[in-house]
Amino acid sequence: MTYFVETDQFNQMISYHPYVTTGKEKKKVKYSLLDRIQEVLGDKWNRFKEGTRQAFDMICFLGTELGFVYAGDEYLAKRHDISDRTVRNRLKELEELGQVIKVHRRTKRCNGRGRPIYLFVNHPYFHYWVELLGINLEDFQTDFQTENAKTPCESKDEGQKKISTYCLPKKQERDINISNNRIVEYVVNRVNDSINKGTRIKYLSSYIDRIVRSLEWQSLYAENRRQQALKQRQQEENSKFIQDALGIKKPEPVPFYNWLVE
Repeated sequence: MTYFVETDQFNQMISYHPYVTTGKEKKKVKYSLLDRIQEVLGDKWNRFKEGTRQAFDMICFLGTELGFVYAGDEYLAKRHDISDRTVRNRLKELEELGQVIKVHRRTKRCNGRGRPIYLFVNHPYFHYWVELLGINLEDFQTDFQTENAKTPCESKDEGQKKISTYCLPKKQERDINISNNRIVEYVVNRVNDSINKGTRIKYLSSYIDRIVRSLEWQSLYAENRRQQALKQRQQEENSKFIQDALGIKKPEPVPFYNWLVE
């Protein structure tokens, strides 16, 4: 599913107060994003050319303040002496690994896709953009499954029959005490459901990480809303108590007078 960023939303995003402002703070956030990318890429990171690694470094740096990057492929390619295609492939890989979510600015003509904006899922501002843009994180998990399902592995003996590239070992399933851990039960069920549907899970650890992180985002968002509602209710109760104690009556609403009628 494609999410579009309208002009007023984009202006609101770029004018938001930066999460970090000093060079030291930016460096800390940049390396936290970059370290996570290196972690999920594993040994593949060392096989990248220097220009590609520098491009990753620049992408993370550009995302330190607001948690997203919208620099064009051409700019990054020219700056680091790599091809546009390399930049696009590496950004697509970050999507598949669950490190970024891609949305598009809406073009003025034909309401089509404009330049992409990549939201860092590990940045503290990520939940703000999810709420602002009305993003349903389940849509991105579904897109990821559908994309992988397009290129299933085939058994040499069974022709076109779809099989997954990973299945949970029977011993591992027996060792997991699902009854005592609802989170583990949920994750295992999600993985098994995907496998049963013929989905090819390219990076199992990253896929599980996305499932758990989605649960975490939902929990944090729900808790944040609950705390806000609780704080507002307490403020209203305290205000009412003070007014009653001081004998202050609630002011009567001022009647509206439409002078245009006269």
